[in-house]
Amino acid sequence: MARAKVNTNEIPESKIRQVIWMIKTNKTKKSCCDHLGIAYNTKRLDAIIEDFKQKEERQKELKKKARAKTLSIGEIKQIVDDYLDGENQSTIAKRLYISPQRVKKVLMENNVPIRARGKNKPAQVGHVVQDLDVLFKAGDKVFVPERNTFAKVQEVYDEEWVDYYRSPIRRKYVELHAMKAAKQKHGIDFEGYPDIHYQIYWEYDNGSSWKEDAIIRLIKKVETYIEETGRETYLTYMESDHGGYFSGTRDKFYPVASK
Repeated sequence: MARAKVNTNEIPESKIRQVIWMIKTNKTKKSCCDHLGIAYNTKRLDAIIEDFKQKEERQKELKKKARAKTLSIGEIKQIVDDYLDGENQSTIAKRLYISPQRVKKVLMENNVPIRARGKNKPAQVGHVVQDLDVLFKAGDKVFVPERNTFAKVQEVYDEEWVDYYRSPIRRKYVELHAMKAAKQKHGIDFEGYPDIHYQIYWEYDNGSSWKEDAIIRLIKKVETYIEETGRETYLTYMESDHGGYFSGTRDKFYPVASK
């Protein structure tokens, strides 16, 4: 009669390895069961150990085959996509029964930035060749090597952006609380000073609203950069633990897409 398979998924592999060593050093099976957190049952203990050993043998065989196997185009794309989605090299390697070094080689051969392991360290991008004529658009996911994190493009500061924000659908005048007291003091015809007595907002059909002086300054800044370099700039929101905005030129960002 075939032995019933024992589910060992809930028992950490490290504990099973420790128990195998405990048995080799003549520890009692009761102490081994206690270590695994199961009731004292020698048949179940033996089954857990046997299943674990069989699993290891299967993995060894799969790793041996994987070392000699040529990765398919689909597998290479999956490695790249999974890594760009945030998985680490070790997790990908374990799933495919290949080494982390082989995963890294695939990533580097496919122009993928290599994330730094430590916080606040820049990513490895020396092997990446960028085509700076490939432009991003709002909503695109990108990688920011300088901050070692993914980000999403919020704004593309190019000629179209300038044309759009130079022409608001309305200029909205907002009187501030200080205006009332100023008119009582200086007379009903007193016009006041911006940011003290009133503010003017430029409103757009995309729902955004900017203070007039702020949007004029930004438009001028974007225009100047385009005139000097012929390049667009980007505003992104980072997906790191603390988030935050990051802006920069096209070379500061890397596309998140496989070949």
